[in-house]
Amino acid sequence: MSFDWAAFFEYLPRLIKAAGVTLQVSLLSLGLTCLLAPLLAMGRLLGPPPLRATVQAFIEVIRGLPPLVVIAFCYFALPKIGVVLSGFWCGVLALGVVGAVYAAEIIRSAIESLGKGQLEAALALGFARWRAVLDILLPQALRRILPPLTNEFANLIKASSLLSVISVHEISQVGQSLIFETFVVIEILVQMAVLYLIIIGGVSFLSRRLEKGLAE
Repeated sequence: MSFDWAAFFEYLPRLIKAAGVTLQVSLLSLGLTCLLAPLLAMGRLLGPPPLRATVQAFIEVIRGLPPLVVIAFCYFALPKIGVVLSGFWCGVLALGVVGAVYAAEIIRSAIESLGKGQLEAALALGFARWRAVLDILLPQALRRILPPLTNEFANLIKASSLLSVISVHEISQVGQSLIFETFVVIEILVQMAVLYLIIIGGVSFLSRRLEKGLAE
């Protein structure tokens, strides 16, 4: 079976438009992840015992659920308590929360891997515990945090394909619709793969540049 280049270029504009939606969802959910993850990590590290227990329970619950269940919960359950969001913003919220709990654990484990000696020394010098973590331990942990965070961000972008179940017109949803409409399979799958690779490759490139900057 030959590759149908005419079909490839005919349907490419619709998938490029869908890639724009995927990119928007990904960037917004990554932004939410970057906002929530440090708060959750610091809550586990620095909070009083009730807060640490609450944050840990929240992290364990979300980590124990498939992302699809979190997405469905945001879309179907939140309206029951009066929080009505579009499919797009439900996707941003769900992916942001899922990404945040994994990123929070990456941050926490990186800080704790530095050992207790530096923290104890900082406390002995009169630093408050929160200031010792933020000013001394966190800057050292950044280089350890970045590579696994990049992998987590890539997983988050790939998880955006799950938003097709709540009718968000991202790459996966539009690609499936085109396949069902046209029965053109290989060409559309190739387009979907290329677009995902471009988006994830861009995130990886920026991460490598940032990692290189931190190393200098």
